[in-house]
Amino acid sequence: MKTSSLPADPGIHIAWWNTGLSPTRVPDRAGPAHFQAAAQVLRHLIEVVRADVIVLGEMAERSIDGLHDACPIARADYTWLKAFHPAGRSRFSQCVLSRTDRITVEFDRSIIQDEGGGIRKVGQAFLVRLRDGNQPLHLIASHWPSRLFMDRHDVERTHLAAFLRRWIDDQILRYLPDANVVLVGDFNDEPFDEGMERYLHASRDRDRVKRNRRLFYNPFWRHLHAFPPGAAEDRSCDPGTYFHAGGRFSHWRTFDQLIVSSSVLCGRFGWRLNEANTRVAPLPALESSDDPLAPHPFFDHLPIVGHFERQPS
Repeated sequence: MKTSSLPADPGIHIAWWNTGLSPTRVPDRAGPAHFQAAAQVLRHLIEVVRADVIVLGEMAERSIDGLHDACPIARADYTWLKAFHPAGRSRFSQCVLSRTDRITVEFDRSIIQDEGGGIRKVGQAFLVRLRDGNQPLHLIASHWPSRLFMDRHDVERTHLAAFLRRWIDDQILRYLPDANVVLVGDFNDEPFDEGMERYLHASRDRDRVKRNRRLFYNPFWRHLHAFPPGAAEDRSCDPGTYFHAGGRFSHWRTFDQLIVSSSVLCGRFGWRLNEANTRVAPLPALESSDDPLAPHPFFDHLPIVGHFERQPS
């Protein structure tokens, strides 16, 4: 029997990183040294993680200029989609990089909550496709308010999650119940917080999500505790994604997450989540001398990556 010599299909790797380069309140805080350090992270995502799509949070025009100069490979091999769209008196600060020879990313729309209590930036929707076809991934990237400005128990946090869930139901799943929906972002909530589980319906129970197509699956529940010592490739979990040096009981929080619809978990409509390759992206080159797991002192978030494998439709 003749076997194929073709390499395995790589699917799509989608990364998210809250860069911290240009927060909305302090858009020009980064200098040349910060751009050089961020370029190291970007090169790691490109060359080691092999990310095809990279969503960058807390970006601005100046951040793009700085990274363009500091990271030639990203400038040469990736298409940069700026998503600096207005939201009331504020704006979204996200940018999406896509590997030009394989991927197209199309901006769909901004998701804005305006229900009388002020305007909230809920997320931005994109369509991600391979250039050679297959079903699209409906990618929604979010960066919800910091707990410095909106307490963990503030009811507005659950309103954000409920609004996003209604939007997905009304604008995507109503027309295509098996759509491949992928949520990424810095939610400033942990997987167990009320908004994520009860209102967004993001479950840790794989079997329940397979049986109930309305539920989403959140693989980042397993990144809630410190991993055992050993080589990174042998670890099944990570300590978290956000390093809080002043944390009273823990330095780590799992605020950055990737969540998928039931269809993506099960591989029903062209794509399946490869959970083994969906995790925090380790950055050994940026480790702090004080804490071997901490990010670079300027960056308090680690990137995350999700791997999606093609399935016969």
